[in-house]
Amino acid sequence: MKNLAFLFLFALAGCQSSHLQIAFNESSLAQRASGVMIKDLSTGKVLFEKNADQYFMPASNMKLLTFLEANRILGSQIPSFTYRETKDTLFFWGTGDISNLHPSIKNTALRDFLVASSKVLVYGSPLKPIPVMGSGWAWDDYNDHYSAEISDMPLYANLVNFSASEKRWKILPDAFEAVAKTGSTLEVRRDRLKNQFELPVLQTEKYGAQDVPFITSPDMTAFLLTDTLHKSVETKPLAVHPEARIFYAGKMDSLYLPMLHESDNAVAEQLLVMIAAEKGWEPTQVIENLKKEPGNEFLSDIRWVDGSGLSRYNLIRPKDFIHILELLAKEVAPDRLHALLPEASKTGTMRNVQELNPGVRMWAKSGSFGNTYDLSGYYLTKDGKTLAFSVLSNLGNASVRDIKKSVVEFLKAIH
Repeated sequence: MKNLAFLFLFALAGCQSSHLQIAFNESSLAQRASGVMIKDLSTGKVLFEKNADQYFMPASNMKLLTFLEANRILGSQIPSFTYRETKDTLFFWGTGDISNLHPSIKNTALRDFLVASSKVLVYGSPLKPIPVMGSGWAWDDYNDHYSAEISDMPLYANLVNFSASEKRWKILPDAFEAVAKTGSTLEVRRDRLKNQFELPVLQTEKYGAQDVPFITSPDMTAFLLTDTLHKSVETKPLAVHPEARIFYAGKMDSLYLPMLHESDNAVAEQLLVMIAAEKGWEPTQVIENLKKEPGNEFLSDIRWVDGSGLSRYNLIRPKDFIHILELLAKEVAPDRLHALLPEASKTGTMRNVQELNPGVRMWAKSGSFGNTYDLSGYYLTKDGKTLAFSVLSNLGNASVRDIKKSVVEFLKAIH
């Protein structure tokens, strides 16, 4: 009987594989650079693979790896900043925490802590500057909200928010009002090399809202804190004192959620800075150092360049994502993992994926930029099996929308 059961399951798996092979061949994925791997997590059996050992640009699927490493190292509480007090001075340093004065997360711990002090405030800036953009990022994205600069102490998400009503502009933080002027543009545009903003003429009552990255620097950080606190903040390059204490504020899941649900690039990049601060590493060396950590031997086969996946230099295989998904399934409680990942037809970037088969559920991270759409995550079949899948499709001479549709149509072949 056991042999018969084994033969039945083997035949069933073979039927599934053949069915998926036909679906792949009939989809437009076969006409593009595409790789697929689908694995049953309960049995460990690979149900289907196609070019699973080939490398692809992962786009925002890379955030799954960033989440894995951050979740291992940073714990459950946000290390918001570090500080040390002397008789008359309060020194403080950034840890990379993006939640400080973030317009959505609204962490005011740093502001409140500094306001409560009567001492001289000194912000210790990094001895070695952190690169403000990742290697392989598109330079002309500098004006777009998804390319906010990387820094040791982000404030206001390193973005300026522009909105209007009754034909009047509202600018937050308002410290940037002095460098914003109406011009001839159709959208808010920042000068590429300085914090000067040109605004369109308001033709209607409302403009909506636009977030534009500002150029960061230690002086800008001190300026914004001075403006926010209404008290002077000095700055100077200063190594973190060995007796400095960490101030924790908020839950790490409040950062993971926007990174995974809304694909927030800035959160992903700042998580790497936070890992570096936690480990005492140079931020520029965080990825190389992570490769040397126990349990990270698999990283040697991945070209990992940034935390967000914005870089076109990232290269990873579908089988690598399956390994990452297996690790996440082991290390993160199922309910928490399902809450943090977008669910098809319900939340985040997956809310518009509504063409799935009846009775199935999918939690996944999508990723896209020009000519590319990738999707990796978990597929719960109608009979209760959890599958890990990764579908990476690059270099398609088609819209992202069409590539996405072909990926979802292919996944519907799972039964």
